Amino acid sequence: MIYDLTEEQKEEILKLFKQNPDLMFITRKVFNDDEIDGRSKQGRAVRKFLAEQDKKANTSLAPKVEQVHLNREQKEFLMTDNIEVGMNALEIARLTFKDRDVQPLSMKHRVIVDFLKTYRPEIVDDNEIVTKEKWTPPKSINRAIVKINNFCGAALEELTLQTKQKKLVEQLIIYFKSPRFNHFINQYATLADRNLFESEFVRAVWDKPDLTNDELNLYVTVCANYVRQKHIQMRIDKLNALLDDQDNERDITMRLTEIIKATSEELNQCEKRIESLTKDLNGSRTARLKAKGEENGSIFALVEAFQEREERDRMIMMAELQNKLIEEEADKLENMDDYKARVLGISKKELL
Repeated sequence: MIYDLTEEQKEEILKLFKQNPDLMFITRKVFNDDEIDGRSKQGRAVRKFLAEQDKKANTSLAPKVEQVHLNREQKEFLMTDNIEVGMNALEIARLTFKDRDVQPLSMKHRVIVDFLKTYRPEIVDDNEIVTKEKWTPPKSINRAIVKINNFCGAALEELTLQTKQKKLVEQLIIYFKSPRFNHFINQYATLADRNLFESEFVRAVWDKPDLTNDELNLYVTVCANYVRQKHIQMRIDKLNALLDDQDNERDITMRLTEIIKATSEELNQCEKRIESLTKDLNGSRTARLKAKGEENGSIFALVEAFQEREERDRMIMMAELQNKLIEEEADKLENMDDYKARVLGISKKELL
């Protein structure tokens, strides 16, 4: 269905086209909505109108990237001992294609990562897989449920959600829109860091629909410290590996020992921050809920009892409707003389 433009909108489209022929720019200006783009029904109407005026609007669609396929020689190279554990996937791509200009997340890079994941998974380090795509919060309840099930080991299903569970999921979607959360998660360049940050956030807040903005921001800080903790531990592991390789270099060994000690202290401080923040959050929330419960305990109890009663009544009604349908179907079969005759092996023609 094409959106119908008014004469005033058509005039404004032509004026804006002279300023900037970008389709998304024109669409958002005309309809005063920063959420729509050229793919919306309004955007399609603007593009159709401009085409009727022999004017072509620019779009933000990227040109189609040519597919890249590995030849036999390249596949054999990737399976040789020239490719070792610890090598960077981007560097492997540049060696394979003999092209120093291969860029991160280019088609050549992605093809190499996919091949190594399939045939040499020991080579690929998830911590090196970077992304330039912006993280966006889930808009539907189903997408949020998938995250809860994956990260928390739950088994929620949209069709069987209870009223209380549905409210928890809806509140998580609101939490995902927090400016601080979006700022932090989009700062992480690797998928591994993003997944760790997001998973810890979901695990921490999804069953807490009553968080204040300050508490939500503190949970974001806690999750950021989990990512930092991972990176500090990775540095310690690498330093210990270097230390093991130094047999007789006394000066280097002493220096590495000092660095490892300092890094271990940094890790310890990070773990203490996580513990302290978590303790403060749990304590402050418990105290607040207790105070709120003492003040409005009877009201909350009534509301919760009402919700549970409403849920039970709904399930009973569904069961009664189902039984009624079964009973009606049984009555129909009971009155079907022809059906009875067929079951008994006697056709209508034989009876006549």
